[in-house]
Amino acid sequence: MHKRKMICMLMITTILITGCWDKVEIDKRAFVLLVGVDKFEQNEEDGKINKNENSEEIPPNRYRVTFAYPNTGVFAGKGEGDPKFSYTSVGVNIDDTIENLGTRMDKTLFYRHTKAIILGKDVAKDERLLREMLDVIERSPQVGRKVHLLVAKEKAQDIIRTEAKSEPVLGLYIRELMEQRMRTAKMVDADLGYILRSLHESHAAIIPIISSSKDEFKIVGMGILKGFKMVGELSGVDAKNIMFMFDKVKRSILNVKVDDLIVALDLTEVKTKKRVYEKNGHIYTSFHIETEGNLEQHLFEVKAQPLDNQYIQKIEKVAEKYLEEQIKTTYKKIQKDFGADLIQAGEYLRKYEPDVWKEVKDDWAEIYPKTKVEVHAEIKIRRIGVTQ
Repeated sequence: MHKRKMICMLMITTILITGCWDKVEIDKRAFVLLVGVDKFEQNEEDGKINKNENSEEIPPNRYRVTFAYPNTGVFAGKGEGDPKFSYTSVGVNIDDTIENLGTRMDKTLFYRHTKAIILGKDVAKDERLLREMLDVIERSPQVGRKVHLLVAKEKAQDIIRTEAKSEPVLGLYIRELMEQRMRTAKMVDADLGYILRSLHESHAAIIPIISSSKDEFKIVGMGILKGFKMVGELSGVDAKNIMFMFDKVKRSILNVKVDDLIVALDLTEVKTKKRVYEKNGHIYTSFHIETEGNLEQHLFEVKAQPLDNQYIQKIEKVAEKYLEEQIKTTYKKIQKDFGADLIQAGEYLRKYEPDVWKEVKDDWAEIYPKTKVEVHAEIKIRRIGVTQ
C-alpha cells in the first residue's frame, strides 16, 4: 500500500512540474501577418540592416526579407504610434535572415497568423531562389496552406511599405482583398496549397499579381510559373478565362455585342466540366460550361426586346460563342507563349486515362503544346431586372 502511494505521488508530481521548454510570453511574440521576399541588391539602407559575414565560398547575402506585424498596443488602446511594425533583414537564405534579425529585435517571430507572402518579381524569376524559398515554406509547420502567395509587380518591400487608406493592418487588408474573388473572376483563386501541389504535379502553376500606388493596392492578372520560376504574365481577362477552365468562377460579368448594342450579363451558378481524351492520334482538352445569367444592362426606354424570348435566345447564342472563343484564345496563348500545362491536362490523363498517359508521359512536354481544345458553353438568361 505504501509503495502504491509513493507511485501515485510521483506521478502527480511529474504532471505538476511539467512545463513548456520553448514557451514564449504573448507580449514577446511578433504575430507576423505579412512577409515580403526580394532578391538582395546593395543599396544605401544596408548600413542599417544586418550584414552577413561568411567565407568567400558562400555569397554574403542573397535575400532581402521584410516582416510586418501589427502594433497590438494601438488596437488595444494601450499604445500609440504606427499601426504596424516592419523589419527588413538580409541573409544567405531565409533562416539566415531570421537569425540576423534576432540580433536587433526583442520579439520572437510567430507565423501561425500569417495571411500573405509576397514575392518580388526578381525572386519569382530566379529558379534557385524560388525553389529554396518554397522548400522552406513547405517544411514549416507554422505556415498554413491557405496563406495567399502573390508576386509583386516589382519589389515586395515596396508593397509592404504602402499605407492602405482603409485598413491599417496590411496583411488583413490583402486577405480581405483576395476574398473579392467571390465577386470577380479577374482575381485568380490560387493559394499556397494549390501552388505547391500544382508545382509538384505539373511543374506549372498560376500566381496572383499585386501592385500598389500611393495608398492603395490592386490584385489583377496572374504570373505563370513553369519549371519553378515565373516565365511570364497574363492579363485580368486571361485570368478570368483560366478561372472558367478551373471551375472556380463564382460570379462574372460578360459583355457581348448584340447587333449595335453592348449587353452586360451577370453570370452566376457557373459549372465547368473538364475532360482530356485521345482521339485519332490527338489529345483533346474539352471544357463544358453551364451557367445562368442576369441581364444587367440593355438600353433605356427599349421595353419590347428584353421581354422577347427570341431576342433573349439570340443574346444567349452570341454570349455562348463569345465565351467559347475567349477561352480557346487563352488556352492557345498558354500553349504558344509558355508551353505550360496550367490546367493540368497531363495530371488528368494520369488519374483518369492511365493507358493514354503511359503512352504520352515521356514526351508530354512536346505533346502538350500540340493538344487541341474544345469549348462548349450553355448560357441561360433567367432574369432581366425590373422594367416599367
